Amino acid sequence: MDYNKVEDAVLKKAMEFFKDNAVKFFGIDTKIIAPAETENKNIDIKTNYTDYLFYTEDGSYLHFEFQTTNKREDLKRFLYYDASLFYKEKRKIRTVVIYSAEIENVETYIDAGTIKYNIEAFYMKSLNGDEKLEYLREKISKDEKLTGEDILTLTFIPLMNGKESRSKRALASIELADKIPESNEKLQCLTLLYALFDKFGDEISKEKFKEVVSMTEIGKMIRDEAIKEGMEQWIKEGIEEGKKVGIKEGKKEGKAEGKAEILIKQLIKKFKSMPHGYIEKIKELPEETIEVIATDIFELENISDLEKYF
Repeated sequence: MDYNKVEDAVLKKAMEFFKDNAVKFFGIDTKIIAPAETENKNIDIKTNYTDYLFYTEDGSYLHFEFQTTNKREDLKRFLYYDASLFYKEKRKIRTVVIYSAEIENVETYIDAGTIKYNIEAFYMKSLNGDEKLEYLREKISKDEKLTGEDILTLTFIPLMNGKESRSKRALASIELADKIPESNEKLQCLTLLYALFDKFGDEISKEKFKEVVSMTEIGKMIRDEAIKEGMEQWIKEGIEEGKKVGIKEGKKEGKAEGKAEILIKQLIKKFKSMPHGYIEKIKELPEETIEVIATDIFELENISDLEKYF
């Protein structure tokens, strides 16, 4: 399953939740009114992306960056982002950089002569991840409702200070999030974890996250999007097949044949093999039935489950 297919959708959900809770979590005295476009095409026609960017009630930008490294080049990059934003929108910008537990005492100021640039640093090292993990573990075990700040806390535990490595803390966060009863809180937590893992997760924690998320509403959203894109591809391939015939009926038949061939390949990939009789039956199915099987493919447990469609 290609988790990149719905990255934009998931990250937008994460940004919406982050918008409503971040200022409280980081102690920032302002009110966010809406997310802002994080893609920034500057005057050199180069495209840059900020981590999180919001409009605030006073007409300014609030710009968040998450960092697991401490490089002077990063500070210069943030200056570049903010200068480009100001050039384009003429809005004041407040930039807050959140540094993971391995980092402290970073450089926050650049004197570039005419330009004086300063960011605000928030050090996750100041937060005890072990204590917060234990607090949340107890709260979840009692089936108590999580607040927005609780969800952000659980999401940020991998970045906080703790006895274990960041990877192990990430796994602990995933495992705890998996114990949250199916609810909007669980969806919000896993959505934020997905968004942040895209930024700082290692391969081990990303794989573990995929195992957990595949059984949740986010997993369903990913599967549905994959099906949608797959169907669109089938239609394109079917049309191309039909063009070879060169007539209107040929387009219709080619479209169905193209869908049938791709469905057969997907079924063989899922079940490793498929009886020849099933293959022939699928080729004879109407286009509507092929689309139904494609939609249901993730629910099929055995190859014999195809019988109900014939």
